[in-house]
Amino acid sequence: MKTLSTLLAGFLAAQFYSAAGSVMKTHEKIVGGDAVDIEQFPYQVAVLEVDNQICGGSIISERWILTAAHCTDDTIPRYLTVRVGSSFHQHGGVVHQVDSVVQYPDHVPYGWLNDFALLHLTTAIDFGVAAQPTLLASTDSDLDFEFDCVVSGWGKTLNETQGTDQLRAAQIRLVPQEQCNAYYDGQVDGTMVCAGGEGHDSCQGDSGGPLICRGKQDGIVSWGKGCGDYPGVYANVVFARGWIRNVTGY
Repeated sequence: MKTLSTLLAGFLAAQFYSAAGSVMKTHEKIVGGDAVDIEQFPYQVAVLEVDNQICGGSIISERWILTAAHCTDDTIPRYLTVRVGSSFHQHGGVVHQVDSVVQYPDHVPYGWLNDFALLHLTTAIDFGVAAQPTLLASTDSDLDFEFDCVVSGWGKTLNETQGTDQLRAAQIRLVPQEQCNAYYDGQVDGTMVCAGGEGHDSCQGDSGGPLICRGKQDGIVSWGKGCGDYPGVYANVVFARGWIRNVTGY
């Protein structure tokens, strides 16, 4: 398997329970990855609630952030901020206040169906080498199982560890839905995509962060079983692309 540094050279561009009783993770961190600089992932942001990092997110435009809807369940916008342009979720970069949260209309609170949310900022992001918008996947042809993807965030590096302050990233591949559903009793539908497993995954603290494949964001870290033992499940950006455009204009 390629090292992360090789991949980057090519790129640079709450718990829930299933009906079967399996513990599902949300608010996912990076397992099997390496520490990286924000300049390599300038679209990545940290979503904070009263100064505590709760999730990741990605920049859509100067005032819009894409994240997972479950990250915003039971939150009040005035208590949310977004740290932009820093490799560390606790310091550096610029912190922007959130003034409104828009969840996908069919999102089920405290669940992972339709796990899409948009955060609107009170002040515009100043784009530069450490802050740039992500390029969103828009068609099913962007979902390619033959190429490496990258997931990034500040979550745990193992099930039993604490989160890390420095941004980390791991190389993973998309997993076909049929194969993924063998692990999840058929709970993975068209609103989701799967990736990772075999020691590489997102984990607690990474939720809302981006899954980037061939330079486009295919997924949003959403939920899964364990950290690195099974494929992680991501909200499918292609499914929500029209809604994102309607809300943000991008």
